Amino acid sequence: MTSQAQIDALQQRNMCFEVSSQTYFLRRYPEQTDKTLKAWDAADEYLLSTVLPELKPGLRILIVNDHFGALTVPLMTYQPECYGDSWQSREALWNNLTINEAEQRPLFFERLTDLPLSDARYDLVVGRIPKSKDQLRALLVTLRVLMQPQGQLFLAGMDKHLSKGQLDLVPQYFGDLNYLPGRKKARIWSATVNPELDSTGPALSEVTLSDYQLTLCAGPNLFSRDSLDIGSRFFLEHFAHLPKAERVADLACGNGLLGLAYLRIHPTSQMLFCDESFDATESTRMNLESNYDDVSAQVVAGDGLKDAEPDSLDLILCNPPFHQQNTVSTDIAKRFFRDAKRCLHSGGELWVIANRHLAYHVSLRKLFGDCSVQASNHKFVVLRACKT
Repeated sequence: MTSQAQIDALQQRNMCFEVSSQTYFLRRYPEQTDKTLKAWDAADEYLLSTVLPELKPGLRILIVNDHFGALTVPLMTYQPECYGDSWQSREALWNNLTINEAEQRPLFFERLTDLPLSDARYDLVVGRIPKSKDQLRALLVTLRVLMQPQGQLFLAGMDKHLSKGQLDLVPQYFGDLNYLPGRKKARIWSATVNPELDSTGPALSEVTLSDYQLTLCAGPNLFSRDSLDIGSRFFLEHFAHLPKAERVADLACGNGLLGLAYLRIHPTSQMLFCDESFDATESTRMNLESNYDDVSAQVVAGDGLKDAEPDSLDLILCNPPFHQQNTVSTDIAKRFFRDAKRCLHSGGELWVIANRHLAYHVSLRKLFGDCSVQASNHKFVVLRACKT
């Protein structure tokens, strides 16, 4: 059996990130049960070793989609600016800057539309290739008008997470692609701006739910943005069994689908929408405005219900994520369940839609005691946990 001292030593060793003869201490956020997971990978190392030798003072640099700060912390000398859709990634960045005693924080943009269009355009953009093709397309279109005419783009990723469909977007929307040789199963795509290409990015998608009289938009980084995902569809089929509640949360809300549908049935409820994606919370705000004139609702980008008051909710609806970036894990969902129990008052209920194979009923029964299966099919299960 591994001792606590061995676990602590392993975790400490996995925090030391060495690049260009410098050592940085980097920690994932949130921390995972698997202590072997690092806050960087070979793609971060490859990208830094490629761009650092070419950097000169005075370059205007933008870092995009830095997962945990592995790109930004070593580049702080060059006063970069940052863009990212993930609240958790931004929190990891802030934490790791503090750990490494950085004297300042970079300017951080939460939405592509927040990136400044000015005469002082970016000379260099470095970052990670997003999972979503729509998000990559939107990123390329936006960056093309924010960069100097000869501005350089370097995007990195692990081979197992990349696709030809992503690869084809770079010359289509940004400029001729330079496909650098692989290193430790990591890859870099490099390109120079071509201002003559089409500047049209992906439009906001719209999905209509006629049963609930809802028309919902979704930003480019949201899951199943062009259609109603089958898990949510299955959950909606059983919404009639949900209790009427005064204070309700849509946890990991995406574009607000579950909470907005609940408000159609119980329009006087007070609804809290929360998600770690800035794109998700912005989409939810837009959907609230376009579908409702007068409801009590709050939309928060953050770490689930971490900052919510104890005993403050009567009902929580949750379609929890089971991955962070490309790492598959149930840790985030289980942390959501613990926070849900703390935030529910006695008799309050947590309803979860999830893939059957994740076996969340085991965790919920240990945590709540009272957990029952409300509906199931070959792929999904709807679970109800009650706080006693």
